[in-house]
Amino acid sequence: MDFSVAVIAGALFGLLGCAAPAALFERALRGGAGLSLASGIAAVGASMVSLTVVLLVVYTATDTGFLEFGSSMVASFLLFWVIEAVRGWRAANGSR
Repeated sequence: MDFSVAVIAGALFGLLGCAAPAALFERALRGGAGLSLASGIAAVGASMVSLTVVLLVVYTATDTGFLEFGSSMVASFLLFWVIEAVRGWRAANGSR
């Protein structure tokens, strides 16, 4: 796998792994009803399973570019949640 392909694909799959928990987080920020601990655990579990499956597929499909792919995936995942944490902090303290 080419370096740029590995980095871009890793970033996209990292953001894809954020989709389920991010949907719940956005509903919580907007004060949505129907949020439960079970739905949060299910969203985190779905995120973990999807990212693990993606890493397993890439690991078995190619022997080059795995480090770049994994690093990019983790970096984009963490960067997304840093941004969301700042948004949550600002919402909790009453500022926009």
